[in-house]
Amino acid sequence: MEELDFNNLLQGFSGFDRGERIILGHFGTVQTLLSLVFNRPVSVRLVDQCEEDGFIIRHTLLTTEEDLLCWAASRIPKSANRQDVIVDIREGRLGLGRIVARHQLVTQRSLKRLGRDEWAFWREYTIEGPDVCVQINETFRRKPFEAAGWTKHLNGRMKGPTA
Repeated sequence: MEELDFNNLLQGFSGFDRGERIILGHFGTVQTLLSLVFNRPVSVRLVDQCEEDGFIIRHTLLTTEEDLLCWAASRIPKSANRQDVIVDIREGRLGLGRIVARHQLVTQRSLKRLGRDEWAFWREYTIEGPDVCVQINETFRRKPFEAAGWTKHLNGRMKGPTA
């Protein structure tokens, strides 16, 4: 249901390790991917959500029972999304990826920025289509991924792109 520009995507990951590339380059539901990585359920918890100037601003956490894995901030233009999508977003029970999948929306994912440092790795991307448009910033805590063997410790020095 989605289209990706693989050439641009692959060029942007120079300098990232394998685990970071898999997580930052994955554009399915992040909740499902993280559940597979950590071999336990990952929950999306809505921290806060407000509406201002025609946008829904949403902050969520992705967690296992033991660890905070990711925090996300999203900006959703109400006029660019189908009404049933807006209803699901306002309810706050599902992650945005699950909402897109639930409605079987045709989308294109565009990676805008990514980076990493000794504490975290992150990405900014959009999900766009005829019936949906969301801008998402996700920051993944490095420590749980290192403990699971998915990323390498950076030893206090920054490596890789930080655009």
